[in-house]
Amino acid sequence: MNINELKWTRSQLWEGCILASIAHAIMVAHYPELSNEHSWDGMNYSVQDSSGARGTITFHHKYCIGAFRDEHSSRILGRIDNSLKYFKGAPDEVIRLAEEETLQYLLDEIEGNVFPVITTAFWGYENRLFTTDLFDDMWQNGGFLLERQVSDFDSAINEWIKYYDMSDVQVKLLKSIYARKITNPNNKIILSKDEITMIGSNDLEGLKESKISFEEINISFGEAL
Repeated sequence: MNINELKWTRSQLWEGCILASIAHAIMVAHYPELSNEHSWDGMNYSVQDSSGARGTITFHHKYCIGAFRDEHSSRILGRIDNSLKYFKGAPDEVIRLAEEETLQYLLDEIEGNVFPVITTAFWGYENRLFTTDLFDDMWQNGGFLLERQVSDFDSAINEWIKYYDMSDVQVKLLKSIYARKITNPNNKIILSKDEITMIGSNDLEGLKESKISFEEINISFGEAL
């Protein structure tokens, strides 16, 4: 079994996922119907495109594990419990963590039994990431969900602007929150009334979803809605 090293690093990936999550938290106030696209549950970041592809990345303090399912992939045929084949050659601790965390977000019911069903995966340690797939195969079978998350900062900002049609004020807010978050990842951030106003939405449902998304990454609104 060949193991290939990805050109990404864990830190690059984490920063990209944080940028994506902040952009989402701001703009879900305007598009609450997109609330399912990005979410965090502790150390687990989940992303989906509402078109049949989804994935979860576990940012453990020692390991990083990503697993993806693309319903349009030829690998989905049969839907058998074959998820661990994508972790062949990984340390036992990685496999155990994948089973206990990452794969729990990618469960599917098959003939009355519940299994994790995925079409590609990667894992890593010491800021290096590996996959049993060739890069193109990993990308085509779900890795494409991370296109913006693994882009350089300026390119990612431009892509989020286009995706959400963000205003200059919203981009300014995005950059400000992002800079604070990556500088002190474990510190709680409290958004001021002015910052909440910069989100630019009066939609209560959207603001509720925004508040939930921010709280998932330890960022809260300074004033209750």
